[in-house]
Amino acid sequence: MAVGFAIHNSMTNHGGIIPATQMRTSQMGNLFLVAGDGHFCPKCKCWSKIVKSHDHIILDGKAVAYVGDQLTCGAKILPKQSHVVGDSKGSSLSSNINNKTAITDSFANKAEQTENSVTFYFKNEVTQEPIANFFYTITLATGDQIDGHTDEEGKTALTTTGITATDVKIETFDLSNPMDKWE
Repeated sequence: MAVGFAIHNSMTNHGGIIPATQMRTSQMGNLFLVAGDGHFCPKCKCWSKIVKSHDHIILDGKAVAYVGDQLTCGAKILPKQSHVVGDSKGSSLSSNINNKTAITDSFANKAEQTENSVTFYFKNEVTQEPIANFFYTITLATGDQIDGHTDEEGKTALTTTGITATDVKIETFDLSNPMDKWE
């Protein structure tokens, strides 16, 4: 089952707001929170950090935090309306930002069928500049693969993933070193 990732400025059930400390990795513009990110808890009156709950997805040596993860003061991270989800069985990413079905279901019996879509953004870790014309492969849950190159802004093409939120896998190639000779 997909669980929401904790993202920049997520709130806790103690009333705190947790800013992201890493500024390199995001999904749809939402920066991920990682183990060790913290805030001053307004309820407990202390500095509180996110406690690592898994090793499924690692960014810069730190585990990405999920909604529901605890902080050292005992607070839990609450979900946000606009969020990124992932399966705890792997490192695939997907977005349900455009999915209105869950909201519609909570107000009426008739669900609105809205397609989900995802866009990835690549930037140079050193210069923070977008990486244009960067080759990528997106694999959908159906097994369909979409190959492409990033645009001038370092973004992949908007890819429709279907009516239900599903896992999406993106693959890139490290071109910082020469490739082995093909024979």
